[in-house]
Amino acid sequence: MLTRTPGTNWPAVWAAIAAGIIAAAYVGKLPPAIPLLREEFGLSLIAAGWVNSIFNTFSVCTAALVGVLAGRYGALRFCGAGLATMILGGALGAAAQGEAALFASRILEGGGFIAISVSAPALIIAACSPRERNLTLGLWASYLPFGSGLTILASPFLLGSIGWRGLWFVIVLLTFACAIALWRCRNSYRTAPEAAPTLSITLRALRQAGPWWLALGFACYSLMYYAVAVWLPTFLMQERGASISQAALLTALLIGCNAGGNLAGGWLMHRAVPRGHVISLAFLVMAACSCGIFSAALPDGLRFSLCALFMLVGGMIPASMLSGVPVYAREASQISSIQGLIVQVAQIGPFAGPPLIAAVVSAAGNWEAALGVLLAAAACGTLLGQLALRSEQALRSERALRSER
Repeated sequence: MLTRTPGTNWPAVWAAIAAGIIAAAYVGKLPPAIPLLREEFGLSLIAAGWVNSIFNTFSVCTAALVGVLAGRYGALRFCGAGLATMILGGALGAAAQGEAALFASRILEGGGFIAISVSAPALIIAACSPRERNLTLGLWASYLPFGSGLTILASPFLLGSIGWRGLWFVIVLLTFACAIALWRCRNSYRTAPEAAPTLSITLRALRQAGPWWLALGFACYSLMYYAVAVWLPTFLMQERGASISQAALLTALLIGCNAGGNLAGGWLMHRAVPRGHVISLAFLVMAACSCGIFSAALPDGLRFSLCALFMLVGGMIPASMLSGVPVYAREASQISSIQGLIVQVAQIGPFAGPPLIAAVVSAAGNWEAALGVLLAAAACGTLLGQLALRSEQALRSERALRSER
């Protein structure tokens, strides 16, 4: 059984969420800086896409393993190690003098990101009461859009005054401050899993179908999300002549809508709305919005409004999926392993999505060609939402029968 604290320790919850927000800043710092990086290092559009996607290499290859190890050896240790790795990667990137160092720094940052992503939810669950679990996990789900959105919003001012290297160093300093805050709250995470009795207990959770449906659905969502979030600044500057500050502001507004959707999704889960229905409906709305977003026949104002709706409704998906992790965890040590599985499979989207979109757009010569990729992802996500619903219903029925015996 999962061990919980009797009441929610909100400072400890916010410290763990802050770790995720800081990790997300390493995602959000890149899109506004892509034009500057392309100019300084002579990167092509596709190479710039890989600078973004290389961040997810470690996640794609090892997130499930990292989750299992976090469950086996302790969530707090892994979260602290993740922050330290991101500090190292950020410093290396800020000092990079060539493409190799830049790519290496992004791999290190990605490794730290995955360590935080799989371990912080276990810390949050340890610091909160059962009654507020869905609420706190809904707040956690907003870490990516909130952290990346704030970074994108602040980037034009920092890029204009201290350059992209200065922006990198500012984020490194904030990461160090977050590590101190997490350490000060360490006693509040004493109920977080320190070590699983055996590795088989940690791995047992991954034999269920439900976590796999959630993970694959998250991959579909992340592909759609990054297709818009990563390339929107480039589209606005190259196709519409927007300045860096204008492109960053519009992108940050959309990511803010996504954060609002995360909070709405957490509230729906707190109200016990079936997560499978929320997931499937959100994918259908995202598909409908995509048809307008990538239509050159529509005015820019309407297309931007559809982008906002796309992000708002889509934001309900991460909250719905991440709050489902404890449903499948029979032991506290299994939380990180399930989280690791979801994150690893989900990273297929941001890893393959930006280069795929760049390749499709480059081959077709227009941005409208990206629509087919998004519609395919939405169709798969809708189906996976229903499969997740059936798995959860079957699991609850099984547990109800056991309790009656």
